[in-house]
This record gives sequence, C-alpha cells and structure tokens, in this order.
Amino acid sequence: MEVSSAMIEELDELDMIPDEELEETYMERLIGLKEMFPPTVRTGGSLVANTTKSSSFWLYNFVRSAIWITTTSAIILALPVAIEVTQIQAADEMKKVRQEKLFAK
Repeated sequence: MEVSSAMIEELDELDMIPDEELEETYMERLIGLKEMFPPTVRTGGSLVANTTKSSSFWLYNFVRSAIWITTTSAIILALPVAIEVTQIQAADEMKKVRQEKLFAK
C-alpha cells in the first residue's frame, strides 16, 4: 500500500489536534483493532466465536429436548401408577371404615 503525501499531511494534521478533542466512534475503534491483529488471529478468533455460538445453540436445544422427553415420560409412566395407588389406598380405607362400623359396639 503506497502512502501518498496527502495522507501524510492529513495524519500530521490529526496529530496536531489534542486527544481530548478527537471523538472516535466505536466502529472506528473496532476498525483500528482489526488493523492491529493479523488475519490469522482474526480468522482464529472468528472460528472460536462461531464454534462457541453453534455449540451453545446445540447444547440448549439438546437440554430442552431431554427435559421435555424426561418430563413427559415420567408423567405418562408414573401418573397411572400414582392414581392406582391412591385408589387402592382409598378402597382400603373404605374397607377399614366399613369393618369398624360393622363390628363397632
């Protein structure tokens, strides 16, 4: 990249302005950081960020599905047993009450 004399003059003029008067946007700062790191580092960082993002989405979807499957399976398998146990306990209680009334003095 060739540096022209106009670019050098512009940079010299910017150097003359005090730092307090320069207002940089966040985008300009990001572009400055981009120029600071070599392309291999930027590519590696991008790869790590994209891999982390996709892994997080996959893990979220997996956990969500696992919780759904576990919850519905537990309801389908355990609820009928719980209802049956409750009915048996109620029938035993009714038998006990009937026998107490029958043999009560």
